[in-house]
Amino acid sequence: MPTASPERPSAYRPGADDVRLARLVLSLLPRIGRLASHVAHERGAISLERARVLWQLTDVPRRSGDLAQKCVLTPASLSELVDSLERDGFVRRSEDPSDRRVVVVEMTARGRREIERVGEYMTEPVAKILSTLSAEKRDRLAAALTDLQQALAQPADKEAPHVR
Repeated sequence: MPTASPERPSAYRPGADDVRLARLVLSLLPRIGRLASHVAHERGAISLERARVLWQLTDVPRRSGDLAQKCVLTPASLSELVDSLERDGFVRRSEDPSDRRVVVVEMTARGRREIERVGEYMTEPVAKILSTLSAEKRDRLAAALTDLQQALAQPADKEAPHVR
């Protein structure tokens, strides 16, 4: 019976520094999200729940079942959100040409404009906070976040490069 090697993600045991850093990154996500969504809400943008659906449609139309999975929603919850987005002209539904039983959801031009607006509103307060950091700190943060982004983009079965 094969045993897991130390390089395999399933056998990896994080060190104290890795755990501390992971907790730091994870603790920032909800704080940044709350700040950004608060500003977007104040300016009359759509809710984050509705925006999450639109973000999943920015590159390609999706089958409703796939979209529900991507958004981590039940099919019924997704259907309600898509109903409201469709009423507001942000998405359109159509039949899948290869299987008429399947519904495909696609973003409209109006939906694209709205998600761009939400993105701008959410970016502003974060950029304002980042502007208080020195140029050197911003450069270091940009490099570290780029490294993290690249590590997250790697397939799960490949070991992420250790970047220092």
